[in-house]
Amino acid sequence: MVKSRGQTLFKNPGVFIERYYPASHHIEVQVFGNGQGDAIHFGERECSIQRRHQKVIEECPSPFVEKHPGLREKLGNAAISLAESINYGSAGTVEYLVDDKTGDFFFLEMNTRLQVEHGITELCYDVDLVALMFKQADAELVGKEGLSKDDLKSRQSSRPHGAAIEARVYAENPVKNYQPSPGLLQKVEWKEIKGSRIDTWVFTGSRVTPIYDPLIAKVMHHASSRPEAVKGMKLMLSESRICGPPTNLEFLAAILEDSKFASGDTTTSFLESFEFSPSAIDVISAGAYTLVQDYPGRPAVGKGIPHSGAMDPVAFQIGNMLVGNPRGTEGLELTLTGPELRFIRPAVVALCGAAMEAKLDGEEFAMWTRKRIGAGQVLKIGKTTGGGCRSYLSIYGGLPAVAEYFGSKSTSPLVAIGGYQGRQLAPGDLLATVKDIPDHLKDPVSLPKHLIPEYPKKWEVLAMVGPHDEGYLLPEDIEMIYDTEWKVSHNASRSAIRLIGPVPKWARKDGGEGGAHPSNLIEYGYPIGALNWTGDDPCIFPVDCPNFGGFVSSTTVIRADWWKLGQMKAGDTMQYTRVSFDEALDVRSKLDEYLMGIEKSVNGKSKFDKVKPLGSDFTLSGDFGKAILWQRDAQGNEPMVRYRQGGDDHLIVEYGDEQFDLNHRCRVTALEKALWADDAPSWLRQGLVNTVGCCTSITLFYNAQKLSRADLITHLRSLEDKLGDLSTMKVPCRRFRLPISFESKAQDEATKRYMETQRPHAPYLPDNLAFVAKNNAFTPQQLKDIYLNGTLIAVVVGFYCGNTVSLPVDPRQRMSCPKQNPSRVFTPEGSVSWGGSCCSIYPVDSPGGYQMTGRTVPCFDLLGFKHGFAPTRPWLFQDFDLLTFHQVSEADVDEALAEFRSGRYEFQWERATFDMAEHNDLLRDTAAEVADIRKRQAVAQAEMTAAENESLARWREEKKRNKVDEGTIDALLADPAISTIDAPVDANVWKIEVDEGAEVKPKQVIAILEAMKLEISVRAPDDVEPGTRVEKLLVAPGETVSAGGKIALLKS
Repeated sequence: MVKSRGQTLFKNPGVFIERYYPASHHIEVQVFGNGQGDAIHFGERECSIQRRHQKVIEECPSPFVEKHPGLREKLGNAAISLAESINYGSAGTVEYLVDDKTGDFFFLEMNTRLQVEHGITELCYDVDLVALMFKQADAELVGKEGLSKDDLKSRQSSRPHGAAIEARVYAENPVKNYQPSPGLLQKVEWKEIKGSRIDTWVFTGSRVTPIYDPLIAKVMHHASSRPEAVKGMKLMLSESRICGPPTNLEFLAAILEDSKFASGDTTTSFLESFEFSPSAIDVISAGAYTLVQDYPGRPAVGKGIPHSGAMDPVAFQIGNMLVGNPRGTEGLELTLTGPELRFIRPAVVALCGAAMEAKLDGEEFAMWTRKRIGAGQVLKIGKTTGGGCRSYLSIYGGLPAVAEYFGSKSTSPLVAIGGYQGRQLAPGDLLATVKDIPDHLKDPVSLPKHLIPEYPKKWEVLAMVGPHDEGYLLPEDIEMIYDTEWKVSHNASRSAIRLIGPVPKWARKDGGEGGAHPSNLIEYGYPIGALNWTGDDPCIFPVDCPNFGGFVSSTTVIRADWWKLGQMKAGDTMQYTRVSFDEALDVRSKLDEYLMGIEKSVNGKSKFDKVKPLGSDFTLSGDFGKAILWQRDAQGNEPMVRYRQGGDDHLIVEYGDEQFDLNHRCRVTALEKALWADDAPSWLRQGLVNTVGCCTSITLFYNAQKLSRADLITHLRSLEDKLGDLSTMKVPCRRFRLPISFESKAQDEATKRYMETQRPHAPYLPDNLAFVAKNNAFTPQQLKDIYLNGTLIAVVVGFYCGNTVSLPVDPRQRMSCPKQNPSRVFTPEGSVSWGGSCCSIYPVDSPGGYQMTGRTVPCFDLLGFKHGFAPTRPWLFQDFDLLTFHQVSEADVDEALAEFRSGRYEFQWERATFDMAEHNDLLRDTAAEVADIRKRQAVAQAEMTAAENESLARWREEKKRNKVDEGTIDALLADPAISTIDAPVDANVWKIEVDEGAEVKPKQVIAILEAMKLEISVRAPDDVEPGTRVEKLLVAPGETVSAGGKIALLKS
């Protein structure tokens, strides 16, 4: 049989018969020949620790050889004899199988190359094998045939100096039979000590692909003796951090702890009997939307890095208290349906939040209770069973292998930041846990029922007068907001909670320079908890909202009630209760007392019966304050200034009267620098969390429990006096020269898919650039010339991922256009786009509504390893940067994008100064011309608005014919036999694969979604009962759904 296969495959029926060794060592000898019949050896390497014949740990010298005097000479002489017999030139390795009992050895093969493990030989023999190979090659090139015999033989050493060990680090999953684990390396930190050497190709930001070998590093340590080498290697493996996909670091460290390894008694069968169980949780199924979150997230970063963190910080913190963690330790946020998890090693956990089905090995699992889970047990968390939509699984010690990003492990899935690979969990993920659990955590502790927060279906939410309640909404609109019982839409997510209810009448007819609709205004920093009006549609902004935008914000949820935003789910109703600033702080103090009382009781320092339940009654004063806290009229060249409140932790400083004016941007910049200056008062630095500066305003995020609002306003007023007249200020900046192509297949494809799956007709389709030009009474070429001959100035960096909003410096080149409605589900990174009055460069592939007019190089590097970025500054641009463009071909942009993605692209820029005096002269000199341009633009925009209104009405009517009304959905959901199929991510519906009334089988594809160019199959659960049918389809191709949004209803 063997001879036949040899003849068929290799035209050679010859067979080698090797002696069988029940216990053997794989030992190899490093040789070097000069190609002239001379060779030497650099000792041996022990390579016996193997898995699937792949070496895992290698040593030099071999512990087995060290125990058998004379064996090194025999192995070395045999290797030299072989190399010399064939006039071998350069480095090579002769490999042997060595009998563990007798020391007899037999030839396996010769590798005629440098091997992975050559580094430990170099460390022990003080030789650079690569340099020696170059010397041999150089000698051959000059006609010397190779190194001289004397030169070569002089390098022969009798024995190694000290000992060295190499461990091969792989991206692989030890609980999945060590299968490769591709993914993003979110943090790479090697522990380096004296005698260490790390050969690697990876760094923070590298991505391990599924295409190549998953080897990511060779970790080596050299010391004077083997015990010292082992000790050093243990330190290196245990203190190196690789966060991202699973690796074998813990597995390698466990091998070094084994007694057989310590004694040097490892044969080729060592790993067959080696038992290893990682401290980890194996994700069997991931649930509807399971994320890693901590608290408070990233409130102090800004620049488009979302706040993030637990949506319900109350349940989250209590869970951590129960398991013995600090309150903010990372855990799992479960939305609507939980995951199924196998615990490889023991763990202590608590499940807190909305009531969910939960079973441990088939037995009921109590919530709000500290529980110890044994090795191998499976925790299966099902659907929510009552009010609320989120629960939290807290795990003692947190998730140590999840990387921190700006000090937080929280996930912002919309922009793929933080958490586990920047996304929700998926089956097959592996979550590392801590090894050791303190004895005092073994006893269960439960939160008494009367202290568990209530999760109703009708929510009372406490809120303050919002920043734009005055001047933008009518008094009757404000009363309507508080009188209405709002319904939570099915489009409710971590980034926006849509509400269904009446429409305001508005206090103005349009948004001026902010846009055509009265809800539009010039971009400003968004307060968290604000009721934001995108047109006539209201939504509440929770912790993953964009950090700035151009829509009115009214009533703002107080910080003490943020947790309720995390529990309101589709179909719930909510009603605002108005409170004053002082009342908001009083409620927050009561919440803090509640949490502190629970923490003390869990730790045995108090009793639960002394804790007041959450939401104790309080009396409203009826004095709710106003939106505008202070105002000063314009004084000469100093603009009007207003201070608007934005909840109890936000304050907006606003300049001018809703006009794009770089004088205002200059003042914002100066104020922001003064607030963060080294000589700022200590009380300000302790309480100020973040600032978001925009073109005409700056939003302050502060902790009102640490920083008195009255003191803050007094300080701001004093700074206004100090700033004075800035109309002649010179602002240091940078001038960038960016490539732009007005042709892009990626943008064309995005538009084509948009028309096929979202909206088939609109004035801006299919040519966005032509629409922007026509909307502003320009020709397409004139619009291109603005990019190529003009200069844009960065006025705000943020929104999401360092998105850079800019304006033409020359007012004659300024434009306005509406955004796409609905927004695209995909926009290619680097898209140069226009929306409202601003230009925007999309920093990453993302959803978006700005009109695409060209493509350049992106302006954001998530982990900050590329040229022009840093880990602490992953965004490129800053306020007052000047942007210029030069036209290139689409192929040139594609090449630049490839260089950017690989970290090789270098941006062209130079130091510059923006002179406000010169700019103000330009404004005065061109005022009449600008007025004429605006008149022409107004006519063109009126025509385009009419066309858009007609198209929009026609499209909505087309959609309405197939739309399922909210009342029908609610009635069906009341039936206990009804179950839902939910969207796993924000996405566009591409295909529906079932019909109403059709029977559904387990794991059958119900719908195919499209998100970020990925096609996502949404399937029926694997436990669908026989006879289950599709009761109602809730979406159609072309519609968009939010994460957790309902796609279909099934009836069993």
